Amino acid sequence: MKLKGIISSLFVVGTLASCAPAITVKYDYDPKVNVRQFATYRIEADRQRNADPIVGSNLNQRRIADALDQSLKSRGYKPVTQGEADLIVRFFMDSKDKQQIQSNNMYSPYSWGWYGGMGNNVYSRQYEENRVVVNVSDARTNDIIWQGWATGQLNSRNKERDRDQAFRETVTSIMKNFPESAGQDYGAAR
Repeated sequence: MKLKGIISSLFVVGTLASCAPAITVKYDYDPKVNVRQFATYRIEADRQRNADPIVGSNLNQRRIADALDQSLKSRGYKPVTQGEADLIVRFFMDSKDKQQIQSNNMYSPYSWGWYGGMGNNVYSRQYEENRVVVNVSDARTNDIIWQGWATGQLNSRNKERDRDQAFRETVTSIMKNFPESAGQDYGAAR
């Protein structure tokens, strides 16, 4: 009877760990803006919103900026080092503490006779939820014309290489919904 309880507890803990929130990506845009007019960009970290010393660290800002740069170049946009850019790509990252509660009701009409029945186990898990937000603005008007964001656990990776990959994959997922290349409109985005 004890062994069955231990096995069921391990099963629940494993299930709870596998139910960790995945990265969720969403986006929004202004359909009235003709994106064909844009060809160049400049990337900036939103200094006010990246104030957290860990989540908004220079290390994480470089990870995001590098991934954004690669993504935009692959879509045909050109970075501007001197002069004015058509697009200003601002990003920030924030986090908040979350709690996940899971109930594992082990009652069964078959468990009472032979096994003596099992109770309702409730498990709680504390975790940090991160959010990466990318705002693309028309440099002339400073109006946001496209916004993408991802929510999930990014800082949960233990190794630096894994964190680099997590940020790259997250930014790639966000930018997947941005128009494929300069000169195309949102209808061409996949």
